[in-house]
Amino acid sequence: YIAVTKRVLESGFEFPGYGMQGYQTYESNIDFEIRFMADMNIVGCNWIEIPAGMYRIRDKKEFMSRCQLEIDVQCKHIISHPAEGEWIKIAPLRILSFDIECAGRKGVFPEPDKDSVIQIANMVIRQGDKDPFIRNIFTLNTCSQIVGSQVLCYMREDQMLTAWSDFVREVDPDIITGYNIQNFDLYYLLNRAKAVRADLFPYLGRLKNVKTTERRVVLQSKQMGRRENKEINIEGRVIFDLLLVLVRDYKLRSYTLNAVSFHFLQEQKEDVHHSIISDLQNGNEQTRRRLAIYCLKDAYLPLRLIEKLMSIINYMEMARVTGVPLGYLLTRGQQIKGIFNLYMSGMIIYS
Repeated sequence: YIAVTKRVLESGFEFPGYGMQGYQTYESNIDFEIRFMADMNIVGCNWIEIPAGMYRIRDKKEFMSRCQLEIDVQCKHIISHPAEGEWIKIAPLRILSFDIECAGRKGVFPEPDKDSVIQIANMVIRQGDKDPFIRNIFTLNTCSQIVGSQVLCYMREDQMLTAWSDFVREVDPDIITGYNIQNFDLYYLLNRAKAVRADLFPYLGRLKNVKTTERRVVLQSKQMGRRENKEINIEGRVIFDLLLVLVRDYKLRSYTLNAVSFHFLQEQKEDVHHSIISDLQNGNEQTRRRLAIYCLKDAYLPLRLIEKLMSIINYMEMARVTGVPLGYLLTRGQQIKGIFNLYMSGMIIYS
């Protein structure tokens, strides 16, 4: 009730004989997760220890999430370890990289209420491994087999989207990545699922009853200028959009996946122009296979780039130093880092 209380106090009360009296509030605009982390001396991406005998493991019937374990513990028993010594290690996080293809109309950019999602390619890797342990592609209509990848065919789009959301929940990734997934792929999938009435689709996070939604936010910073992004909540998972990483960290002439891959990897995408995607989809099993190979490559290249640039490791270390959660580093500016460190240092000044 902090936001409501703040509004009531600052708008003021009518006191008989004294008129309207308002009150200034302090620290009422600090994010709840930041306040909790600072109070518990927790920083982004550090290790947490729960001592033996200080917690209770919940029964499966009590679970509120899709996690393997749920426990109840009093806050005072949580031990937060600084990122040093043995606690500097990085967990074998599961990383899902995906890419979608849409059947757009000639000369028109795809719109989720009109244009179908025809393919979704997926690569799943453990942090620290060299190769993905899952490679698959969900296709609308039949498709020839691809060596080294699993091809899953569906005749109806709503079935394909529901099956993909089931796949995400089963894989249970810690990090979801790709190229421009935050402002296109995830936004498109959510709105397309709504259009075809795939009702189970938007529950992509780890909390069972919380829907994944999107909203437009305008960000303003000296480093990035003014830009409009889409904010998408997937509880328990970090959306690590590689395009946002590259725009923030590198000055390049072009930020297309093709140009970026050539610049850093000396490797390019498969030779399929966007203007023929619908023609390949409307062809036969072999033409859809060509499109699937193109889509799989687009899901694989972000993983190659992340490994080459050590993006996740760099951002995890940045989260440990600045204290803020990993997701904040891509979507928030510099001010939140300063506020967190002030709050951690107990330097917030009270009037």
